[in-house]
Amino acid sequence: MNSITILGSGGGRFVILTQKRRSGGLWMDLDGVKICLDPGPGALVRALDHGLDPGLLDAVFSSHKHVDHYNDVEVMVEAMTHGFRRDHGILVIAEDVAEYISEYHRQGVKTIIPHPGDTLDIKGLQVDVIGTKDHVNGLGFRFATSEGVVTYAGDTGYSDGILKGYENSRILILNTIFPRNVESKTHLTTNTASQIAEKARPEMLVISHFGMKMIDVGPEEEAAYISKETGVKTIAANDGMMIRLDGTVTLKE
Repeated sequence: MNSITILGSGGGRFVILTQKRRSGGLWMDLDGVKICLDPGPGALVRALDHGLDPGLLDAVFSSHKHVDHYNDVEVMVEAMTHGFRRDHGILVIAEDVAEYISEYHRQGVKTIIPHPGDTLDIKGLQVDVIGTKDHVNGLGFRFATSEGVVTYAGDTGYSDGILKGYENSRILILNTIFPRNVESKTHLTTNTASQIAEKARPEMLVISHFGMKMIDVGPEEEAAYISKETGVKTIAANDGMMIRLDGTVTLKE
């Protein structure tokens, strides 16, 4: 079963500090490969809360150097390697994340520092690395599964130049910090997420990583707006939500 579990649908410093939405990032189980992607504060706790065993992880990914994307990297690496008692797992981090992860943790596991255009092999799962726009030196990732492509855009601004990385996606995950009618060069808004949906045409769009303004407006309303405007099935992530590649969505209590 290919699935994505939302360990946290919140993003940005004020949501992290208040925990209005959790900030644990994503847990992905794709063709049997288990990945924790952008483990922000609380990733370990949220995984355990949802019955997910970090000791079974095969890889930990961090897309860029902001704390809501790397905070729990070290503890997840320790879980993945059973406290470095076994030689197992891969750490994939953007170049500017490296200085925030201790040498002890980087050297205790196979560490890859990729760049846009690279293709990775994670236990047989192909992962294509894509770029971002106007948001530090971040990365996005395309996971080529037996049931289709799952694309995670990472934190990014909008540009026509990044659209190619999102095309032909079964599921496209966009970190949509802001609601409609908010201008942002460095993050996506409902308006720019809608533009991406219209042009990239994923089978399903998942918006997540919500900032305080988005939470106040209501992510579900913004997702409904995108669906209506583009005809692309769009859902708003929620903490504990599990999304399967067959389109089934469930919410873990």
